[in-house]
Amino acid sequence: MTLTPEPSDHLRVVAVIQARMGSTRLPGKVLKPIAGQPLLWHIIHRLQRSQFIEQIAIATSTNPRDDAIVEFGREHGVPVVRGPEDDVLARFARAAELLDADVIVRVSSDAPFVDAGFIDHLLASLLEQNGDYVLLEDGAVTGHEGVDPFTRRALDKLMMDAHADPVAREHVTGYFKLHPEFVRIARAPAYPPLAHAGGRLTVDTPDDLAFVETLHERLAAKAGEASLADLLLLLEREPQLRALNAHVKQKPIAATGGLALIRCDGGGKFGYGHVKRMVALARALRDREGIGSIFAMNGTADALEPVGDAGFETITTDASQDFAVLSGLVEARAPDMLICDMREGIDRSELDRLSRHVALTSVIDDGSDRRLAADIAYYPPVPQAYQLDWGATHCVPRIGWKWAMLGLNKLASSRRAAFPRPTLLVAMGGSDPAGLTLRTAEALAKLDPVFRARFIIGPGVTEGARVACRIVALAPHFETVEGAGDLATEYAASDAAIAAFGVTAYELAAYGVPALYLCLTEDHALSASAFEQAGMGISLGVAERALDEDISRAVWALLADPARRREMRSAGITTIDADGAIRIAADLAAALNARRVSSPLAANG
Repeated sequence: MTLTPEPSDHLRVVAVIQARMGSTRLPGKVLKPIAGQPLLWHIIHRLQRSQFIEQIAIATSTNPRDDAIVEFGREHGVPVVRGPEDDVLARFARAAELLDADVIVRVSSDAPFVDAGFIDHLLASLLEQNGDYVLLEDGAVTGHEGVDPFTRRALDKLMMDAHADPVAREHVTGYFKLHPEFVRIARAPAYPPLAHAGGRLTVDTPDDLAFVETLHERLAAKAGEASLADLLLLLEREPQLRALNAHVKQKPIAATGGLALIRCDGGGKFGYGHVKRMVALARALRDREGIGSIFAMNGTADALEPVGDAGFETITTDASQDFAVLSGLVEARAPDMLICDMREGIDRSELDRLSRHVALTSVIDDGSDRRLAADIAYYPPVPQAYQLDWGATHCVPRIGWKWAMLGLNKLASSRRAAFPRPTLLVAMGGSDPAGLTLRTAEALAKLDPVFRARFIIGPGVTEGARVACRIVALAPHFETVEGAGDLATEYAASDAAIAAFGVTAYELAAYGVPALYLCLTEDHALSASAFEQAGMGISLGVAERALDEDISRAVWALLADPARRREMRSAGITTIDADGAIRIAADLAAALNARRVSSPLAANG
């Protein structure tokens, strides 16, 4: 829709919704459906009830992916103004000029419950006090989010005096909050209908989207008809609903967010541990640090599913084309950081070349020379980590149990089921390439049935259904668990475990499950020795050299020794927790922000 300035003889109030498809935490969120209608539709529908707002427009970028927003505006009769993707302030200035606005209501595209009555309340105070920006009086509480009325005078002053400030360019009215002396501030009294704490009612992540959908369902409300006042009262009556997105942090005004490119191996010969822990890291970056992620995945197709289920975009790669794929993504998407959790693909020189175009690079548990080209490297305190030679590299190694990442976002409450027999969990990985699940079952079938065994059949196990049938036919106390993506419930209900060493070993320790480890490689056996030394588990060495009698004897001894299991449980829960991904995300975000301050590359990211 083409716009021309519209002169008026009174103060003209317009609402400008800032929206783009390239949200780093939830790409395309502005057109995601809620109760059957796109998020943008909800906002426009509610704004139309205002007594002050004369026109509604959308301000988006000139990036081709935002063509979808232009088409949405065309379909719904809402004008769309386009401007620089990295300069929201310039978009607002252009919209104000084309709409001949005297007062602008800045509306976030992530706030589906905007309330026209509250907006009019703010506008009335702004106009009555001849202010340039309006805030509620000190101490006034409201559950409303996502709107900021301000005058054209204030916008013009921002453009002239603060256009170079990154907060002004990205957050516009956020500059007024940080610099209240910059313009004349009006104060609006409390608005009784919405004078309740609201928690998070914005949509920035998939969990936020699920929360908002749940609220509509709970109120049996059609699209656009869920009263914010009713929602706030519902949340006071049923505060447990907030748990759906309580873990998501609001991005601070001064933060500039960012995008992480995560290079990960998964599925097939790699197993699924890398994928699980990198999804946990990507969630922590998104939900706690405001940094979105895209994945470049090398492996089998089934490894893509948990990434997509968590709401992240995935591009496939392979070892032979890895550098070309990553170079293309760096050029096209301009990520702020590159994080590698991989065993094959780019080498040291290639990572070094990529790092020249990315503000921050990091590797996870990487023993190859590739780590020497990274900025930060994270390791659990296994012997190999201390044996690495860092030479004159600039990379900073971080070694310790605190950096151990689980494939779980949080620990479920531990509940030991009251079975008359102890429960043994057998978890040999998502793909079990060495066939250890069936082999262990055959070894355990020779023992007296004084225990209950639960065998995990991972999604990548070859002929998993046939393996499951063979296992349950071996003994009546053998059970199988098939298709489970998150094993938290199984961990919480287990008294002991035997597992292929890998990410599962960390998860078992965090849940306090005493474990025996079968190792696929000498490297795994060396890592398992650190767990044994910490008292969390017992290593049976490399699996191909362990006898079936060794397996059955070790299981029997552990099940028969409750005192030792208690000691191992205590060692596990006091050594490893579920916050490794959160710590790494915070560390990476802090390093990125530090580089933005000191490096032109990082600042322009």
